[in-house]
Amino acid sequence: MNKERYRICFTMKAEGEEAEVLVYSEISNDKWWGDETTPGDFDKALKEARKNGATKLNVRINSGGGEVYAAVAMRSMIINAGFDSVRVMIEGLCASAATLFATVPNAHVVIAEGSEFMIHNPMTITWGNADEIMKTVDHLHKMEDQFHQMYSAKTGESEEQIKEWMDAETWFTAKEACERGFCDELLASEPVAACVTAREMGVMKDIYKTVPECIAVKDQSPTPNISNGTPVAGAPTEIKNHEEEDSHMDIKDINLDQLRADNPALFDQIRQDAVSAERQRIEDIDALTLPGYEAMAAEAKANGTSAMDFQRQVVQAQKQKGKDFITNRQQETAPAANVPGSAAQNGKTEEQEILDNAKEIAAYAQEYSGSNNESMF
Repeated sequence: MNKERYRICFTMKAEGEEAEVLVYSEISNDKWWGDETTPGDFDKALKEARKNGATKLNVRINSGGGEVYAAVAMRSMIINAGFDSVRVMIEGLCASAATLFATVPNAHVVIAEGSEFMIHNPMTITWGNADEIMKTVDHLHKMEDQFHQMYSAKTGESEEQIKEWMDAETWFTAKEACERGFCDELLASEPVAACVTAREMGVMKDIYKTVPECIAVKDQSPTPNISNGTPVAGAPTEIKNHEEEDSHMDIKDINLDQLRADNPALFDQIRQDAVSAERQRIEDIDALTLPGYEAMAAEAKANGTSAMDFQRQVVQAQKQKGKDFITNRQQETAPAANVPGSAAQNGKTEEQEILDNAKEIAAYAQEYSGSNNESMF
């Protein structure tokens, strides 16, 4: 069952109408698990806000990041949406690609006490020959340069300092994020704790060098507190009757046979949902399978491995493949150290070996030619 983790709501204020957008999930170009924030959804939300007359935008962030191009697109949408003012509110975690929201020009960035802010170099998974891989490396470096400029423009820090922080994958507390200029205001009235879902935490531990222990794992996303009772577009509205709630049978007392007998429609729906979920799992694994990892994909399908866990396995396998490649190359070149006359044998560097050989040849040439200066070698 997909949890509602992307919402837009409108609240009327004395100075005008303000649109509020929540980004409480991974940022992605596509919906793999149903709860990602995508540029398509984001664009619809902003256009709906402008259509309803909103002149101010408040973007609330609690996200571990995601796909860079998706975040870049959403940042551009905010810049070009035509709002008179933009306020970015960090309410827990703002890491990786999610930090690009904090670089929107002229946006006022607020961070709640207890939140975490992290920047690092962009990364990717690639395969191909040496030339293709080098093109990817060059492309990543160009992306880094662009982010250096964005963060530098926001913070006032030099691009060299930004590069140092990104190279080290730097985590900032809420106070540090303000002191370094990434955020403009520290909200200390109601401390919060950065939290992510268990799935997001697994991805972060596979990708990031370090994940602060203070980041909590929570599978239930908070629901916005709308004190004036204004309905939230896109979020489920539910009014419960307490008498009906008390009369319901405790779910732990129901078995499959009883459910099939008492509510066959619900039983069939649950079965269909399970079939659909399994079909989607298989399709997701196929979409994530890289050449050379077909056997791993087949095993994941047979074992009931989730698409996210399969992705983590592929990343770990690629890391191990890289380590094995380096180890094998070291083993292949090790015998060269035992070749008579090698630099490793006589303690000389390769450069010194070349110079010494050149001197010997020159001395031999001088001796051979005698005093005849016209001889050439």
